[in-house]
Amino acid sequence: MKKNILISGLVATSMVIFSGCASKMEAPQNSGFFNCYEAFNNTSKFIGDTTELSKYKKVYVEDVIVISAIDDKEQTQSQKNLYKEISKYATSRLKEALEFKNSDKKSNNTLVLSGAISASEVHFEDKNWNQLSPLALGITVVSLNAYLDESARLVGEYSLDAENKTLARSLKLIKEIPISLNDDFLTLDDLKKPIDAWVENVASEINKGIK
Repeated sequence: MKKNILISGLVATSMVIFSGCASKMEAPQNSGFFNCYEAFNNTSKFIGDTTELSKYKKVYVEDVIVISAIDDKEQTQSQKNLYKEISKYATSRLKEALEFKNSDKKSNNTLVLSGAISASEVHFEDKNWNQLSPLALGITVVSLNAYLDESARLVGEYSLDAENKTLARSLKLIKEIPISLNDDFLTLDDLKKPIDAWVENVASEINKGIK
């Protein structure tokens, strides 16, 4: 059900088009965080072997990247501030949730976790939840209806690397928790529940490697 929210002063914004494995002329199906998405097939998936993680004791968590799908030149100052808040919150939650000891620097014997958060519009007739459309992480004339219809979802991605080798990759659509607006603009509070759900998923996948 659409919420009766008054949106005023919206202006047209340009969406950044991210492509995965590229050169195909088709609508994007991903955020562009990974260079290639063929192994994921646009579905939530963990790729890796947690048994390789047991020899590591520390993890360096990079600041979570916020892929807004709004061109930098089109972002309002409040949106820029929001993306900083999202990154800070998600990064902090990851550090708390991982059972590996946090490291303040990268080294040869340390895991490196890089992650990204974006938004996607889901289509309720899609029973497999794999027909995703990248969505602006913010209110624009393009994204407005998706947020009002509660078809906006968080997508979390990460890569876990060590010694120039990728040990694990993951893409997770938080399908159970819509990004719900409580005002006429997006706030961190609107995103905390789906971010927390993504963090819990990351921790459940990576913490399996602890011996």
